[in-house]
Amino acid sequence: MVSAVLVLLAAVLAILLGVSEAGVALLGVLAWLVALAARVPALASAGRLRDPERSRTILAATSAVTDEGVRLAFVLVVVSGSASALWAGFGWALAELVFVVATQLAQFSWPIGRQAAEQLRSQGGFISTHPAHGGVRGITATSFHLGATLLLAAGPWWVLVTASAHAAVNLVFARWARRRLVSVEHAADVRTSN
Repeated sequence: MVSAVLVLLAAVLAILLGVSEAGVALLGVLAWLVALAARVPALASAGRLRDPERSRTILAATSAVTDEGVRLAFVLVVVSGSASALWAGFGWALAELVFVVATQLAQFSWPIGRQAAEQLRSQGGFISTHPAHGGVRGITATSFHLGATLLLAAGPWWVLVTASAHAAVNLVFARWARRRLVSVEHAADVRTSN
């Protein structure tokens, strides 16, 4: 589902904007990797907390601020115009979604990963294996990254809005997914059985 969204988006961008700015997408991937590396101190600090809910909240907020700071620097240095911003946002979204998919595949491809996931589920934890959850995440993430990059290309002061929105999306999605996964899976099962 996620790969179909990315392929479709790349085709639309190439048709509408041409491929002259497509190289900026690779720089968007690189910028996302820099943002990922910049999160390491927050990950290390949050990992020491005993309360998982508090740890997730801190990670959601700090990763959003870190990501938007890196995105702002990237836009100020690399992006020139809306076509360039769209390709850059696509690269950023591509990197994030590939990372998420690779992480989920690795988690369930090893026996110990499957055992850990089952143990977490049995203790009331959250592990998403349903395609509907991945599709919602993919569309939301891609839309957000394209929009945030366009806003920052329009003016650097938008970073205040994008950082706040990014933190809100992270927090809401994490809480929604944990509490509503059963509803999402049930709704999808009902649709497929009809």
